[in-house]
Amino acid sequence: MTIHIATSAELGRVVRRGLRDPVCFVSDNWLVGPCASDPEVHSRARCDYWGLRGRERARFDGSFGEITRALDSRRNIVVWTSRLWTDTAALWAFCAWRLLRWPMLPDLDVVVLRGPAEAENATGLGIGSIQVTPAGARRSLDDRRPLSLTRVRELALSWRKLSGRSPILSGKGGPAARERKELSELGGYQAGFFPRFGVRGLVLSRFDELLFSCFEKKQWSTPVEIFVSRRAAGDELRKWLSLTGDVFLAARLAQWATHDGGGAALTSEPHETENRMKEARYRLSEVGHAIKRHGLGEIDRGAPLPVWGVTAYSSLSPWVVVDDQTGRERLKRLEERSAQNDDER
Repeated sequence: MTIHIATSAELGRVVRRGLRDPVCFVSDNWLVGPCASDPEVHSRARCDYWGLRGRERARFDGSFGEITRALDSRRNIVVWTSRLWTDTAALWAFCAWRLLRWPMLPDLDVVVLRGPAEAENATGLGIGSIQVTPAGARRSLDDRRPLSLTRVRELALSWRKLSGRSPILSGKGGPAARERKELSELGGYQAGFFPRFGVRGLVLSRFDELLFSCFEKKQWSTPVEIFVSRRAAGDELRKWLSLTGDVFLAARLAQWATHDGGGAALTSEPHETENRMKEARYRLSEVGHAIKRHGLGEIDRGAPLPVWGVTAYSSLSPWVVVDDQTGRERLKRLEERSAQNDDER
């Protein structure tokens, strides 16, 4: 008997209606928060990151458990996915976890549901959403194709890179050529959450710079008001949020408000507590304005943020974005970059 699993809740629900068969999926966004090479560690980390408790945690654990039991089984697996970034990351994970149980005979088929124009860039990866009907999903079953052992290993290697203890853009070599462009693109996305080191010293990540720029001076703002900001930074921030989701925005504001690395950068107060996007409102503190104008000074002044296998703004593992000699972004450990600057002087 074949087992069907999907790389997102959106695809899973559509495929379930189209096939009229059970389809395993978990409701999560694979582009934000921590991940792990081990599925059990991954599940716990995701629940902790989203703060899931009680029924919510039980529901997540139940959905994730269905996927891991399917991947552990000896049955043929059909993975329903797309070329969107979050689905691609989940496909890599499923291949890696399948190999943990069946390293020589993974027995995986894949169905790639085609999407709109924005999913057809140079690497084949995209953002946005996949517009597919249940009838379209049912017809797509004829397009299922088996993944060779070599191909499953290549995809699993990409997951190990994604969930590794170093940022994607910190190393050389790695997965097969066809994965390198995809990893490079996802690495650029990951880099956007890490603080940057340059002529101004240590400054905010690109995402946090946009976030701070959307605050009006001395004015309180809810996550919703930040989301719809008409400031110049607002348009670019919304492009990021099309990948992370708006709940991530609320979570990131709360992280800055509760992090005391020499004083919290955001001041918060309760607002409409029944609505996650309005439960609190925020404004930049004097510390926040100083960071915005002059930079961080020390990396632990930034609110830590797990991004796959590593953590941004971590004093224990201080990765920062720098420009290499070709003008491209790379990530280096802060002490390594500082030593290089001393040598150049």
